[in-house]
Amino acid sequence: MFNAVTIAREYGSGGAEVGRRVAERLGWKFVDREIIERVAAMGKIDRSWAEEADEHCRAWWERVLSGFRHGGPEVYVGGVADTGVDRDSLQQFTAHVIEEAGKTGNCVIIGRGAQCVLRNHPEVLHVLVYAPMKEKVERMRDRHPREHDLETMLHRIDSERHHYIQDYYGCDSANRGLYHLCVNSTLGLDTCAGLIMNAIRFSAMEQRPEREEAPI
Repeated sequence: MFNAVTIAREYGSGGAEVGRRVAERLGWKFVDREIIERVAAMGKIDRSWAEEADEHCRAWWERVLSGFRHGGPEVYVGGVADTGVDRDSLQQFTAHVIEEAGKTGNCVIIGRGAQCVLRNHPEVLHVLVYAPMKEKVERMRDRHPREHDLETMLHRIDSERHHYIQDYYGCDSANRGLYHLCVNSTLGLDTCAGLIMNAIRFSAMEQRPEREEAPI
């Protein structure tokens, strides 16, 4: 029986909104931006930097600079003083927040490799939401009105997320084996939410013990 959902999503697919609708209908907690706030608090860093580093792995030059942290001059990474909390540390905080949410249950967790963090939790349903490029570009026009090359931007963000999961968890985010359910959001966001809810409900029904027949 599933008591939590992770939703991996292609950027622009509407996956986060699908997750929000599932959480609202089930009365579950929606875990998305809260992760950034929790991570910033754990690392005692500005929320803006935690947001910038969200779902990004540490670049090679950041790893080199970190080698000079001890005994050297103060180093600045991404405009923030390096106080020992780097992207690797933020990823560990993120995984911890996801683990806590998974153990508590009754929640929908968006992105950040949650399907990998909780892959050994049988009570968690893992979902991938995807869409054709044309659909994603149309959805992103209002969100990024000044972006002239939306397709390139979408590829870049998906690539960053892919490398985040690959570097930290050794997983291929495109591997369908990571998910119980893959849905195309061209079906409609409400329809996608309904499919996820049905998967949860039918799973619960299948795990109920069958009623014994009354003796004749």
